[in-house]
Amino acid sequence: ERTDGEYTDFCSEQDFWLDDYALFVSLKEEFKGRPWNEWPVPLRDRDPDALLREKERLSRRIQEQKLVQYLFFKQWLSLKKYCTDRGIKIIGDVPIYVVYDSADVWTHPNLFNLDQEQKPVTVAGVPPDYFSETGQLWGNPVYRWDALQSTGYGWWIKRIRHNLNLFDVVRVDHFRGFM
Repeated sequence: ERTDGEYTDFCSEQDFWLDDYALFVSLKEEFKGRPWNEWPVPLRDRDPDALLREKERLSRRIQEQKLVQYLFFKQWLSLKKYCTDRGIKIIGDVPIYVVYDSADVWTHPNLFNLDQEQKPVTVAGVPPDYFSETGQLWGNPVYRWDALQSTGYGWWIKRIRHNLNLFDVVRVDHFRGFM
């Protein structure tokens, strides 16, 4: 159950990710799950006119995705309050890297080390260690720290702040990949 005011407030508070996420998921469905770098070039490269046309054309699907997120967050925050009231803390993992075929990379390609065709130039992993003699190649695109620094690390700050609203404790998962 929702009131239009609550839903509108949620959409406004989450606008730093929600609109792009809902469009991304709707386009993924439209293109039968194909990775975003295989979409038509104007969409792959986020041409403003192409995005506007798709937002209008897929507006119903986009609204459905936003509503699903609203309902999930409402239920999650209710569960979190229930736990907090009983002295239970929730620990959340924030992965150090994001998946290449994600709304994050599609929306912010300039923050990742991608080539002209938006494919990863470098990907994350770890060197050989006691878990793996040959190391591990995870395949997640590596960040462009110069680009992140030029924005004051805004994407990371929003990401951590967002997760601190969802969890009592945030653990950066696979931090070893940074070292």
